[in-house]
Amino acid sequence: MGTILSAKNIYKTYKTSSGDVPALRGVSLEVEKGMFYAIIGKSGSGKSTLLHTLSGLDRPTKGEVFINGENLYQYSDEKMAVFRRRYMGFVFQQFNLLDEFNVLNNICMPLKLDQRKVDKQFLEEVTGLLRLEDKLKKYPCELSGGEQQRAAIARCLLARPQIIFADEPTGNLDKKTGEDTLDLLQQCSEQFGQTLIVVTHDLEIARQADVIVHIEDGKIIL
Repeated sequence: MGTILSAKNIYKTYKTSSGDVPALRGVSLEVEKGMFYAIIGKSGSGKSTLLHTLSGLDRPTKGEVFINGENLYQYSDEKMAVFRRRYMGFVFQQFNLLDEFNVLNNICMPLKLDQRKVDKQFLEEVTGLLRLEDKLKKYPCELSGGEQQRAAIARCLLARPQIIFADEPTGNLDKKTGEDTLDLLQQCSEQFGQTLIVVTHDLEIARQADVIVHIEDGKIIL
């Protein structure tokens, strides 16, 4: 399949009033195209920091991240933001939908920000797959938690990202809704040939992945 993402010797240290706090300590990782990776670990182990660093949401203290051979951290913040919009999709524990816009406008927002046209046929395919066809005119406050997360996934998918980063995407959902949501996310990423990287504390979710990355005290445990 080939490597889509490569992280080399990543360190991340946070400065606090009580001193430096190391979150990542020399992490290296190769991610293959089209595969499902689960990052697991205890609370505070560094798993969310790793995801944020891999995706350009947070710059490392030291180390390099390459996506399709491009050195992510040689980019300016502005170019990084554009790169993320065009090549990455994000799904978070918080749905991050805009209350003042209906579901359709929320889903299309990243494309509008990037001044790209919406592919109506693809929009229909994505919303159909996520069972959102009859929810497009509704507002986030009118949706259940599961429906809001499906809308967030649709927003992510519509921009056709090469990599989807998901940080505890089922954390605010009940067990059954969470399982259904992850199944849909996995099904969509497989159907559209995307790489999926999920941070989770749920071992049942992790077991569905092609590769499990176990992080402990800021290091990957083999």
